[in-house]
Order: sequence, then C-alpha cells, then structure tokens
Amino acid sequence: MTLDLTPAPVLQELIDDLETKICRLTTELAIAHSENAPRYLTYAIEKQLDMLEEVLERVEAQQELIDLKTNSISLN
Repeated sequence: MTLDLTPAPVLQELIDDLETKICRLTTELAIAHSENAPRYLTYAIEKQLDMLEEVLERVEAQQELIDLKTNSISLN
C-alpha cells in the first residue's frame, strides 16, 4: 500500500465543486437542446456555464499563485 503524502492544493475542493457544476450544467444544456427547450432556457444555462467557467479560471489562477509562493518559500 502506498500513501500519497503530497499536500492537496488549498483550493482543490472548490475547483472540484466548480468542475462538477460545470459538468452538470453541460449535461442539462445537452438535454435542453435535444428536447428543443425554449431559447430563454438554453440561454440561461449557457450564461451560467460562462460564469462558472470564468470563476473556475480565476480560482485555478489563484491556486497557481499559492503554489508559486509556496515553492519560492521552500527554496529560500
């Protein structure tokens, strides 16, 4: 048995939650398209997806900054 002792990224839980929500909304959008849902419904889902993807990008960028700071501290 091997244990992974590398620390998980600080924001990993938030990143995972955002990715899960994006996947769920993508599925809802595909279903809405296949059922010929009203345009306002698909538009609303698309806007939610856009917003979540933007937030995910910002959170991932923050995680990268945290990682860089951690690495620079360990090098000193």
